[in-house]
Amino acid sequence: MQRLPFLRFTGLVSLLAPLLAPLLSACSGNSGAGEVPNAAPPTGHYEGAISYQGSELRTALDLREVRPGQLTATLSFPQVPGLEFEAATASYKAPQLRLEEAPGQSDGIVVQAVREGDFLRGVLGWGDSVRADFVWVRRGEVPAPGFRDTTLTVTVSGQPTQRLRLLLPDDTLPHHPALVLLASATDAPAAARRATHLARRGVVALLLPAASATDSAATLPVAALAALRRQAAVDSGRVGYWGRGATARRVAAAAGQQPRPNFAVLEAVAAATRAEAAAYQVFNQQRIPVLAYYAGLDTTVQAAASAKRLRPALGYRRGTQVQIVAGLTADFRRPGRTGADGQWQWPQPAPEYWNGLVEWLKGR
Repeated sequence: MQRLPFLRFTGLVSLLAPLLAPLLSACSGNSGAGEVPNAAPPTGHYEGAISYQGSELRTALDLREVRPGQLTATLSFPQVPGLEFEAATASYKAPQLRLEEAPGQSDGIVVQAVREGDFLRGVLGWGDSVRADFVWVRRGEVPAPGFRDTTLTVTVSGQPTQRLRLLLPDDTLPHHPALVLLASATDAPAAARRATHLARRGVVALLLPAASATDSAATLPVAALAALRRQAAVDSGRVGYWGRGATARRVAAAAGQQPRPNFAVLEAVAAATRAEAAAYQVFNQQRIPVLAYYAGLDTTVQAAASAKRLRPALGYRRGTQVQIVAGLTADFRRPGRTGADGQWQWPQPAPEYWNGLVEWLKGR
């Protein structure tokens, strides 16, 4: 008879166990239970600021999940229009988020953050020296980007079908100037930055990835140009190429073939010798206007010597320009620095380049 109270207690526990289990699990210190809410990517629109040497800069981050497990991230700075960029890499492994503007480049931005509910807390690295702390809070869903992000299918005989990223301005104009941006693996982030900048300002942009081994004759750029001209939103008489560094030679090779571009934009073209400059005479021969830019602080090219030889190679026709913009990094930014008053001044996009590029393209 002495065991009956114990038996009644154990029976009661057995009956209540299914009901108590969820409550006990929620109250336990099990680490797995606490990670469930953060398992999904932290998509949405985040706002906050970064701080360095007492100077703050407002910041906005838009995170989208384009397909399960794959994020895209756009970082912008409302006080500095034109400095926004789409991260080349964006990865999330709960609770850590990592974004890179341009992997492998010393002057790019890297964001490392930890998700804490609706907050992102971490450090933004800018180049080799700037380390800025931040706390960003989620303010809602991601707003419209200002352009339509779609794809264009391009087929070339003997090559795999290519699905290329096509950015269409989200405006009411029936036709727009358009640019095929040829990117190397190194310059892919720079090409993407220009594409989004232009699409928000009325220029259609088609991104062409690094050349494959079978593209030695520039067949894919030519096919992409022809396919872009057939798009309803494109003014077929205002379509051109963009290329930077070594990719500029791909642009020159494509410009000599049919259909020919209406214009070309070149950056950091190596033309310091007669032999290097000769590759660009095709633009003069085919009467194709060119806008060529050099950044004064770009160490990858001999800007002064190259500009001097490139100008006569391109010809002196109307619309062709060769410019060296002093004091700018390779991505056409004025580097950050400490001012005379001791206050930190954040990097700034150079309007001479960004505004000049848009105005020149719309003027073709």
